[in-house]
Amino acid sequence: MASNHEFIAPSERAEKAVSQLSNFKKRFDLALLEFFAQEIEQARTLRPELANFLRVGAEFAAQGGKRLRPAFLFCGYKAAGGMDDEAAIHSSISVELVHAGALIHDDIMDHSDLRRGKATVHKVLASQLGDEQVGNSVAIIAGDTIFALAGKSLSQFPDSGKVVSARQLLDEMCLEINFGQCLDVLGNKMDTLERDWIMKVMEFKTAGYTVEKPLLIGALLGGASPELLDSLSKYGKPLGIAFQIQDDILGMFGDEEKVGKPIDSDLKESKKTLLVLETIEKLNQEGRVEELERFRGVLGNPDLIQDDYRWVQNLMVETGALASSRDLAVTLISKAKTAIEDVQMEQESKDYLLGIADFMLQREY
Repeated sequence: MASNHEFIAPSERAEKAVSQLSNFKKRFDLALLEFFAQEIEQARTLRPELANFLRVGAEFAAQGGKRLRPAFLFCGYKAAGGMDDEAAIHSSISVELVHAGALIHDDIMDHSDLRRGKATVHKVLASQLGDEQVGNSVAIIAGDTIFALAGKSLSQFPDSGKVVSARQLLDEMCLEINFGQCLDVLGNKMDTLERDWIMKVMEFKTAGYTVEKPLLIGALLGGASPELLDSLSKYGKPLGIAFQIQDDILGMFGDEEKVGKPIDSDLKESKKTLLVLETIEKLNQEGRVEELERFRGVLGNPDLIQDDYRWVQNLMVETGALASSRDLAVTLISKAKTAIEDVQMEQESKDYLLGIADFMLQREY
């Protein structure tokens, strides 16, 4: 007999998954606030300054975000047959804190003033402390501290035997994030783009820690079989890369209020995205030397004007770079869904994974 999800249209399935994500987010946010309240109180017993320092990081972690990563961890746990929802939600704090710590460091490196429409952590601390350099330094420590708390939250899962393998995977995830960030920063200084380089950055910096590793950590906590772990991995990697491709598209063509950051920031920071690579390759193939020189001149220009930004948008559409990037994302999402279509797992979890995959290309934030 065919399973229920085959009778649900992709758009309906995506809407249902987004609704489930929204409901999970409410439960998760309460757990996150409770976790930080305890940690801040503990820090206060050491020094009041430490409590304030931790509160800034906590407010950043709690202020928004889609909560995709903890939702994937929770889904992996349920897919494997896990029954202790409260423990799984608490453990899912770990992957969101890794995300928050990485964003704090990322914003310092990118000299970003805004994140999710609000001041970045280093800007908040610089304002509080009256010194930009000290604010940056303390923000780096805040990111490191949140990384440490990620491990602590995962270690509190009640089944200590399952924590060992899950913690190893969390450590591997953190290592990949740092490798991906290193390649990303080095790539921004490269004149020649390599497709393999860009794909590896997306694999390490996004695919692993956004989808694949959270799913696998949750599945390990739920007691998953090797077969289920393999299927979830084959789902997570391509979906994570598709997520980053769409993120880069939104970074050029999205709504600034929905995206939560200036949409010309990727150009100003000379982000080496697949969209940029596709544009350069197509200009090279067509021998459009003058436009290629102008495009390279726009990349990394901190004084980018609106006319140049609009010109780049039109160029990406006209050359087919935007369409090529979207086509790859569609292919990757299809590959992800195929990986779990016939896999035995808890049905609601499977429906969510298929639905959230459909949502990836429809999302505007």
